[in-house]
Amino acid sequence: MTHVLVYVGVLIAIMAATEARPKSAEPKCKSGPVDLVFIIDGSRSVRPHEFETMRKFMIDIIHEMDIGLEATRVGVVQYSSQVQNVFSLKAFSKPAQMVKAINEIIPLAQGTMTGLAIRYAMSVAFSAEEGARPNVPHVAVIVTDGRPQDRVAEVAAAARESGIEIYAIGVARADMTSLRAMASPPFEDHVFLVESFDLIHQFGLQFQDKLCGMDLCLESDHGCEHICESSPGSYHCLCLPGYTLNEDGKTCTPIDLCAEGKHDCQQICIASPGSFTCDCNTGYTLNDDKRTCTMIDYCSFGNDSCEHQCVSVLNGFNCRCQEGFSLNDDLKTCTMIDYCSFGNDSCEHECVSVLQSFYCQCREGYSLNEDETTCTMIDYCSFGNDSCEHECVSVLKGFHCRCNDGYSLNDDKKTCTMIDYCSFGNDSCEHECVSVLKGFHCICNDGYSLNDDKKTCTMIDYCSFGNDSCEHECVSVLKGFNCRCKDGYTLNDDKKTCTMIDYCSFGNHSCDHHCVGVLNGFYCRCNEGYTLQGNGKTCQSDNLCNTVEHGCEHQCVSTPGSYHCICPEGHVLQDDGKTCGTCRSSNIDLVLLIDGSKSVRPQNFELVKQFVNQVVDQLDISPKGTRVGLVQYSSRVRTEFTLSMYQTKEEIKKAVMNVEYMEKGTMTGLALKHMVENSFTEADGARPAGKNIPRVGLVFTDGRSQDDIQEWAKKAKEAGITMYAVGVGKAVEDELREIASEPVEKHFFYSADFTAISQIAENLKLNVCAAESQGEIEVKNPCACESLVEFQQVTMSTLDQLTQKLSAMTKRLEVLENQLLTRK
Repeated sequence: MTHVLVYVGVLIAIMAATEARPKSAEPKCKSGPVDLVFIIDGSRSVRPHEFETMRKFMIDIIHEMDIGLEATRVGVVQYSSQVQNVFSLKAFSKPAQMVKAINEIIPLAQGTMTGLAIRYAMSVAFSAEEGARPNVPHVAVIVTDGRPQDRVAEVAAAARESGIEIYAIGVARADMTSLRAMASPPFEDHVFLVESFDLIHQFGLQFQDKLCGMDLCLESDHGCEHICESSPGSYHCLCLPGYTLNEDGKTCTPIDLCAEGKHDCQQICIASPGSFTCDCNTGYTLNDDKRTCTMIDYCSFGNDSCEHQCVSVLNGFNCRCQEGFSLNDDLKTCTMIDYCSFGNDSCEHECVSVLQSFYCQCREGYSLNEDETTCTMIDYCSFGNDSCEHECVSVLKGFHCRCNDGYSLNDDKKTCTMIDYCSFGNDSCEHECVSVLKGFHCICNDGYSLNDDKKTCTMIDYCSFGNDSCEHECVSVLKGFNCRCKDGYTLNDDKKTCTMIDYCSFGNHSCDHHCVGVLNGFYCRCNEGYTLQGNGKTCQSDNLCNTVEHGCEHQCVSTPGSYHCICPEGHVLQDDGKTCGTCRSSNIDLVLLIDGSKSVRPQNFELVKQFVNQVVDQLDISPKGTRVGLVQYSSRVRTEFTLSMYQTKEEIKKAVMNVEYMEKGTMTGLALKHMVENSFTEADGARPAGKNIPRVGLVFTDGRSQDDIQEWAKKAKEAGITMYAVGVGKAVEDELREIASEPVEKHFFYSADFTAISQIAENLKLNVCAAESQGEIEVKNPCACESLVEFQQVTMSTLDQLTQKLSAMTKRLEVLENQLLTRK
């Protein structure tokens, strides 16, 4: 037992030991031959990056082991809801082969059947057929992050009895009770629990003493300045690279290669422990060979600011100008020599200096004469390109155009337009002003005539001509006339004659039977056997049951001016006043949250909609009975219909089949939040809490939620909502149980595939009628109007049934009386 304990200490301590001390070609400690099997948890609760950490944990241990068929043999088993033999003890004899196989492991991503994995290791992995050796310690290392979904105590005890030493390593969500049930005693040496996979290597240090005995570097005051290296029963000091150990065997001194002349620097040598770097004197820069130096070319920096040329010198630069220029006082910029400043140019207007000479230039609007010294004003009109419509007038630097008398120059400054005297605003014309040269006159619009004042206009009266032919009235309009009818008449298509208006033809008289038109109105008349009611429009038969679609499920009973429905004995008229039922307590508010994520797939989403309609078929749908709302969620949440939107099964089922698939992420927590904050509000159709109507939520999902569900699952149940959770395929059991109400077994359902969800719908009892109901029946106020109406309907139904029975008895008595009279 001690030998095996020390060996497993090797496995788990290797990671910490190799990082704390210098590595050597061989492991620091070797043990005898051991058969080691890793049993790793590949369930879906292990995240991908956590599985990679567990993979690295095994590889790092294998790299530090003395692997061989005659030394340490290693096997790996992965488990979830099933067991996978990754490789057996006899499969590989080299670490590289094992590492390749471990890197190719694909997580099973299912349940957590730890007991099944231990049984497999005992009966298969540690068998002679798989490479296990007799008289060699058998060691199993179990790594898991969750509670086993099967029994482990009995099978673990059997494994220990068979000679297998079990170490249980638990991470994060692992259960300590289960770990102790699996591990070999003593538990302090065989059971480990860490917070995350990243800390899985930390517990290895406690096995180091058992492996190699006491480490004097750790247990004694060794006095080494840099590094202490242990050896069996002793130690010695080492120095870091670049240092040499002093004669005291403990302290270290840096090696100065510059002082020893062991360098090839051209100018300056700078020492560091065991090394050196070269540098240059001021004004020089180190070359790429890091040894020689070159004078710095300050002109090459591009910041010399010389206008013409830069000349490098030691520790600086000078500026120089090109020929024909002189250097300015700033010693950087250059100025061209001004030959005009010599006073011998003879130019009439301006002298312009050029490089090594000058020339004369005239001011703008003048041209240089042939003597190249004097100037003459330019006549732009003479160019023939002035484009003036009337006259061109020459001026300095150009020309301008001028118009003849009675015209004004346009904005283009070239063409001319006759002056518009109408635009002055003093013409006084009522309609239109027409300009003429040096004056204007007035004209009228079409259909008007100019008055004698030559300014105002009057509309022409076509009715005064006496040829209108109107039956009633003639109305003059612009450019003609119209005929108009008296009140209560309408103009015919000939636009002249008139016909009395038929108000019945408008279709809005609302008469039940017949409409009779009169001047400026109408009245209603009923068919024979009907009576016109007080509103003057509706007609009513004496027997309404024979003339209306009463909708009574069992029997319609006529009353004066009305009717009511009755039910057979033993049945109760429902709140709709038409149907009959045996239960009045099936009142719930039900909201279904269905998963519309991409993983569901379109064909399976159709099965989900059939599942919803199968649930609806079990319910008593009505405004006073059960109400149903539907919410679909993926990366966002969408209300398909609220609790108050539909009032019959047919409407709900049709709406469900019209729902469109969203096809994105899985935000179950966001959907629960939407249900609590919105779906069960009175604004969305939920009945007030004071009416004691049970509120039920049903979540249907096929995978792990991409957000946290715990907060809003708890708030839903705290809000009094009874929660059902239905999972399919890759749905996470822990999440479904978190959503479901207590007892979880009655509110949690799961199926491996979509084809079985119809059976779940059969088992899902949401109707709160009779003994199945866990909510309270709505208590109605007996004095409320609806209660009085219901009482009246039940009473009338009962009286009607009694009347029918009495009538039947009377007829039987009459038959008996006639029979007696006949005998006499």
